[in-house]
Amino acid sequence: MLKREKRIQELAFYLKLNNACTIKELSNKFNVSEMTVRRDLSVLESRNVIRFIHGVAVYNQNNPANAGNNMNGTLYGSDYLFRQHIIKNKQEKINIAKEAAKLIEPEESVMIDSGSTTTYLCREIDNDFFFTAICWALNILVVLSSKQNCRLVSYGGYFHPETRLFENPYPSEFIKYTRASKAFISAGGIHPDLGVTCPLSYEFETKRVAIESSKTRILLIDSSKFGKICSTHFSNVEDFDIIVTDKGVDENYQREIAAKGVKLILA
Repeated sequence: MLKREKRIQELAFYLKLNNACTIKELSNKFNVSEMTVRRDLSVLESRNVIRFIHGVAVYNQNNPANAGNNMNGTLYGSDYLFRQHIIKNKQEKINIAKEAAKLIEPEESVMIDSGSTTTYLCREIDNDFFFTAICWALNILVVLSSKQNCRLVSYGGYFHPETRLFENPYPSEFIKYTRASKAFISAGGIHPDLGVTCPLSYEFETKRVAIESSKTRILLIDSSKFGKICSTHFSNVEDFDIIVTDKGVDENYQREIAAKGVKLILA
């Protein structure tokens, strides 16, 4: 029994790190039968640790008991969680940011989402560049506030330290008075059939309205997130005009994205 409980905890931690996995993938990872995985997952589902979406086990980020915990019962600080994300796949994210920065034209208005890759994007924009930025995350505001030729537009709301995002209950009321030629959006996962997802439900409304209020929609996402599925769906792949990722993305995903008419930029 102790051995099984240890495996269940390790399985939950693996799902926390990867957001979502198939039963076959977990079977191979833990070297147990798919039936054993199903039994272990049923325990985690009963504890509200995971959810099943189209047969895929998805870590339940919306369960307050899951937020900020590792499997040893140690609480991660919110600041730690953000810093953990910003150093993960750092070079790939910097490369993506460099390519994305080239897409911004002088004097245009852009919307910039919360996230680690979008933070690097803001750092890559030339300090002498004139542009308007509409944003809703503290980390984005901090970086852009140092750029003297950036006109900043933002709104307040409830502050989520783990993502640095300000959650406004009426984002559409704010954004309907603003428009952008381009929106740079982040995500936790992308799947050709199940779409573009994020792990936290409070991110949905702002991302969705930003996409709808911009002429050109650009997704910034590193290759490790291809095939991953988070719990909250906020758009389909074809809702984006451009996806900027790194060269590690599998060729099968490249072909599937091209087939949907979306431009893919490999950094």
